[in-house]
Amino acid sequence: MKLPSKLAGLKEVTGLQFLLVGGGGFVVDMLLFLSFSHYLGWPVIVARLAAFGFAVIFTWSGNRIFTFSHRPKMKKGKQLSLCALVACLAAMVNLSVFYFFNSLAIDVPYWSAACLAIGVLAGLVINWLGANKLAFR
Repeated sequence: MKLPSKLAGLKEVTGLQFLLVGGGGFVVDMLLFLSFSHYLGWPVIVARLAAFGFAVIFTWSGNRIFTFSHRPKMKKGKQLSLCALVACLAAMVNLSVFYFFNSLAIDVPYWSAACLAIGVLAGLVINWLGANKLAFR
């Protein structure tokens, strides 16, 4: 089904908004991860989990308020459950990819930060599909 041009443009803006919110979440995630792991000396996985938790809250709020605010709202309990499910699935993919690459223990400066970025990109795909097709449909 082809969307009218006005709606097609809205879909593109929503995708851009999703990326902007996700980019903001990535910045929050990266800054907190580096602060916790490199400056506070937390173990890498503990720092990763804490930073990710803050980033999830940031991106969920941003997508609800900014990205998908134009879409009809489903019942709060149902939407919250779907968002939690999507966030958990994306988190599992994100953290699994991060952990796998980080376990390679490559001796490169900021290797853990690069692993974080790879994990975030894998989680982005899950988040977009889940948010766009399920939680905020």
